[in-house]
Amino acid sequence: EAGFAVTAISRTPGVTYNESFDLQCIIKPHYPSWVPVSVTWRFQPAGSTEFHDLVTFTRDGGVQWGDRYVGFRTRTAIEKAESSNNVRLSISRASDTEAGKYQCVAELWRKNYNSSWTRLADRTSNLLEIRVLRPVTKLQVSKSKRSITLVENRPIPLNCSVKSQTSPDSHFAVLWYVHKPSDADGKLILKTTHSSAFEYGTYAEEEGLRGRLQFERSASGGLFSLTVQRAEVRDSGSYYCHVEEWLLSPNHAWYKLAEEVSGRTEVTVKQPDNRLQVNQTHKNITVLENQWVTLECLVSSRTSPSSQLSVDWNVWRSGHPEKEVVARLSRQNTLRYGDLVVLGDLRSRLHLESPSPGLYILSIQNATVRDSGAYDCRVEEWLLDPSDRWYKRAEDLSGLITLTVKQPDPTLQVDTATANLTVQEKESFPLDCSILSRSSPESHFAVTWYNLRAKEPGGEEEEEEEREAVLSVGPDAIFSPEAGRWEGRLRFQRLSAVLFRLTVLQASGADTGNYSCRVEEWLADPNGVWYRLAEVESGTVAVHVQDAGSTLQSVICSNDALFYFVFFYPFPIFGILIITILLVRFKSRNSSKNSDGKNGVPLLWIKEPHLNYSPTCLEPPVLSIHPGTMD
Repeated sequence: EAGFAVTAISRTPGVTYNESFDLQCIIKPHYPSWVPVSVTWRFQPAGSTEFHDLVTFTRDGGVQWGDRYVGFRTRTAIEKAESSNNVRLSISRASDTEAGKYQCVAELWRKNYNSSWTRLADRTSNLLEIRVLRPVTKLQVSKSKRSITLVENRPIPLNCSVKSQTSPDSHFAVLWYVHKPSDADGKLILKTTHSSAFEYGTYAEEEGLRGRLQFERSASGGLFSLTVQRAEVRDSGSYYCHVEEWLLSPNHAWYKLAEEVSGRTEVTVKQPDNRLQVNQTHKNITVLENQWVTLECLVSSRTSPSSQLSVDWNVWRSGHPEKEVVARLSRQNTLRYGDLVVLGDLRSRLHLESPSPGLYILSIQNATVRDSGAYDCRVEEWLLDPSDRWYKRAEDLSGLITLTVKQPDPTLQVDTATANLTVQEKESFPLDCSILSRSSPESHFAVTWYNLRAKEPGGEEEEEEEREAVLSVGPDAIFSPEAGRWEGRLRFQRLSAVLFRLTVLQASGADTGNYSCRVEEWLADPNGVWYRLAEVESGTVAVHVQDAGSTLQSVICSNDALFYFVFFYPFPIFGILIITILLVRFKSRNSSKNSDGKNGVPLLWIKEPHLNYSPTCLEPPVLSIHPGTMD
């Protein structure tokens, strides 16, 4: 045992995964092969403080493996040199489980006469530290940045590209993150492990993304895609992927070799551009009471054909500081009336319809003056988001429709011609009230006859004319009481819808005077309330009641037509006749070429007639004709 020593050496203190390394245990002096020497390789794993027997080359030339590291046997070879007792340990396909410290222990033995063995000496070698290094990663992930702007309900395409990898056998785990401005760190959406298992992150669970995520991997294995279906506005954010490269160790265990983060994709999900437009044309509508009014609200364009619209009709009325809601048609086609309609009578007169998409018509039946005002419609457009929730996307106002409801323009006209009427005492005389035109076929009339007594001389001053109501007939055909002196002597007749007659029976001298009628035109509004539209007065009828002994002169003077026929019309006719005679005579004279007084025949001369007319009708007109002398 003198000079007995052991040394451990290795040429490859550092190896890479799957490479091989050799350990040599050199024993000195070089004993011949028949000298019994046993050599044991011991191993202390990296991170441990204990040594364990790995393999022993026994003194009789056998190999005995330790029971702790059974896995070494498949990848370890032990060899003893023939010329010496040196022992070489070879380990192939190194992994991190082979990393650590190695040493060899040599024992020198002697065989006794009784076949027993005595250990003469043992020596322990120096420590050999073997480092098993992982492969140098070549993983590279695309760092390019991009921005995507899209409308909701469209898919969000996200790509993660591996540009290079360490080994063709590399597997990848991809983690998808989203970072919101309000968050400090990104939130995990989805993780796909190196074994292609899916794990949803907290963000996907909180935001309900599980049903909207679609993951794909290209056939080449270097391109990974994540698609978020039916994008929502809240999906906006900064997306990126985290790639892990995994390799299979020689021990058939997967280990993560490297990891890298991709560039970010800025995603902006917005609502569809507002394309809602309502016709802004201002209109003025003027109608008469009781007519049918149609107000149109036209949607000229909308954001989406599948959108739903709600329509509010409002009115600004004179004297009201704020607009009032008339009716509201919800997007579910539910009709609701405003307070103005509920409290008034408008509800029963409203009719709302949509004859075509985008056209809404509000009709008011039997319009009244109170319906006047400035109307408009407010349209709201509702869209369905990817989560099947309706939200209001836009609203727009129409132009103002100024509605003016008027009472009919009064066109009442009554016969205003004056007339003279002479009757004898005890006779009857009619007083007609003729309506020439009326404002409406539905008009009713109230008629009142008046008596205006003639003036009576009373010295220097004359008394005012006395106006007395004879009879009144209301629009409801109710008669007023007859005045005292007319009682029992009046007879009313309605000869037609526009002709009324009052007959005074048993005329007396006190009935002499001027008579007229006043007509009031009444109409019913849409609520059935009657109102007076107009009133006019007819011309006067001068009535003269004669006593039984009246003279012919008084009869003629009291009747204008008779007066003109007797005293006026004959004189122009007689004058025309005389002028005709003179013209004939003048022509005859020229043809005979006679001068004034020739042949003893004097010329005919006529003095211009003089007509004396007394407008007081107290005396008849005097006609004076002065003829010339004629041979």
